[in-house]
Amino acid sequence: MAALQRHEHEASDRLKGLDSRPFDFLRDEAKKTAAIIGEPKALADEADLKRCRNATQPIRKICNEAAQMLVDALDKHVADPKPDYDKPRYAAALGECEKLMGLKSMKSAPRGSD
Repeated sequence: MAALQRHEHEASDRLKGLDSRPFDFLRDEAKKTAAIIGEPKALADEADLKRCRNATQPIRKICNEAAQMLVDALDKHVADPKPDYDKPRYAAALGECEKLMGLKSMKSAPRGSD
């Protein structure tokens, strides 16, 4: 999740004019991180934990969905300088992952909170 936060922070800087790297570069870096989080075997292993008596929350699945939302948001920034995406839903998904990982929720331009 810390890597996702870094990518989101870089995208926020890009929106503020503080980062010169194009959104397609930032999106591609976020895709690499999302692929690690969403590794199919790890997701399947996590899904198997539902059978346990003391089941836990599917943290990898939740964070994978948040990572995909970041990639989608960055992809929309590649296509349109003023993209339209559900910022509250995006912020909630990343916030939930941050909470589960014990990280402080950050404010950013892609979330509409910076």
